[in-house]
Amino acid sequence: MSKKTKPRRGNPASQASASRASASQASASKASASRTSADTASSGSRRTGADAVVERVLASLWAGIAAGDPLRAELETATCMAIPRVAGQLDPDEAEKFISTVLVDGAVRRRTPDGAALLRLLMTLGTQNTKRAASRALAELTGAGIYPPDWVTGVGKVTPGQAWRRYDVFGDDEAIAVTFGYGEAEHGIVVQVDLTGIPVATAIGVSSNAARLIEAITSDNEEFDRAEQIPLAEARRRLSGPLDRTDYDPNPDLSADTLAYLPIARTRVRRLPADAEDSGDSGDSGSRPVFTAADRAAAVDEFMKSPLAAEAVAADEESTRFWAEVLTGYSGRVPGEPPGQVGPRKLAHILLGHVPNTFVLSPAQRSHLEPAVTAWVRWSADHRDLGEAGTTVLMEQVPRVLARFGEAYDDPDAVAIRGYASGLAASDADVSWLSDNVGRRMFALPMPQQHAPLDLADPADRRRLVEAEFGACTPPTGMTSEEFMDAAYRVIEELWRDEDSPTFQTARRMFADGVSRHEIIHHLAGTPAPTMGSSIIR
Repeated sequence: MSKKTKPRRGNPASQASASRASASQASASKASASRTSADTASSGSRRTGADAVVERVLASLWAGIAAGDPLRAELETATCMAIPRVAGQLDPDEAEKFISTVLVDGAVRRRTPDGAALLRLLMTLGTQNTKRAASRALAELTGAGIYPPDWVTGVGKVTPGQAWRRYDVFGDDEAIAVTFGYGEAEHGIVVQVDLTGIPVATAIGVSSNAARLIEAITSDNEEFDRAEQIPLAEARRRLSGPLDRTDYDPNPDLSADTLAYLPIARTRVRRLPADAEDSGDSGDSGSRPVFTAADRAAAVDEFMKSPLAAEAVAADEESTRFWAEVLTGYSGRVPGEPPGQVGPRKLAHILLGHVPNTFVLSPAQRSHLEPAVTAWVRWSADHRDLGEAGTTVLMEQVPRVLARFGEAYDDPDAVAIRGYASGLAASDADVSWLSDNVGRRMFALPMPQQHAPLDLADPADRRRLVEAEFGACTPPTGMTSEEFMDAAYRVIEELWRDEDSPTFQTARRMFADGVSRHEIIHHLAGTPAPTMGSSIIR
């Protein structure tokens, strides 16, 4: 999404709840993470300042481990693991390198039970690579007769308690809180989830006072917030995807606490029971509702027949239906989310991000934007019984967003990005399917920094980008530069056109194995095309 067209995240209604809940976080690692961020930013010498930060955070880590408190030890370990990200290094490989050289190797060098304890903590909280490195290192220590203290055997072995959800009536965001028993103590986590796009976690808190956490989540002091207790399996479903997305592609604006508490939240969610649908159980207990393309079409028809749509339909029925399908389709992109749901922030996300980056509008569609969107948003508020106050808040957002639409739609970044959806972006297309296919095309042909003027829907422009990227490459043995260029273009075109092609399936497997995109295409271009008899399959 274009940085210019991407709407800024505001302060969602339930953000206050998440902030209050995290106010009682275990203080040791919070202070460490905050010092990390501040020292890195203010140091006159980046290297010296960073070294000092690491020393202080490590000192807090060893003090936490020495105290023998599992929760504190987990929090301190997670804070140390987050140092590279807090300092602005978002490359996962660099973070892994830091953990391996500073934490794993440092634990081995201590040759003490506390060092062995850190390795066990890393095996609980780390990625698969970190787990393997820590496991090998722990085997080295135990082989030398150095074992972790007994309390470490209970690390991460929590018992789920209860779960609560706080959400705003518009459907823009929610906060999920879950409590856990940890020996004789109880603590909780709270995760703020942004629902305006594909759900993603935007804030994480850990509270050593579970009762205060629930009190904060259930407090009734926000006009448009609601709270409800939910099954533990539902909490897992609502948290798993958003946490994974935040971990895979962290926003640089995330707080130090959130970056530090990501591995804690992941381990806690894994302790929650799964839905029947996720565990393979054929029963329907706890399963979420499913809304299909037929449900979305029915919602559009209901709107088109509504008195609230009458004036817009009379002026231009075809364009009114187009906008109704776009808005309704986006609201149904998340499983379990009913069509027709929109909030102030989601409306901005749709009209200033999704539409400019996806649809090529006709003059009629563009000129009919204001009456169609105004009617649909009012219908959505009425359809969901938002009440007078909620409807007013939602309707006040409409002119503010529409005033910025022209600039967002005409932005050169948005113009170029629309080429990725060429031939795919029907107004009633499934948004999740569309997103997956646009992602495939962006993998096939990433948009260059200098991209204006560029029409990715034009094969000639795609060919020019392929030549710019692979023109200087050394061709594989037995191929001329021209033959290699033709082969690279053929591979990229296959990736571009067909999600089910053998080429794309092979590329996915190679990428999952850690091969870079450029090397994947280079390899596939140097591999003979599949043949059947004497005919080359193109």
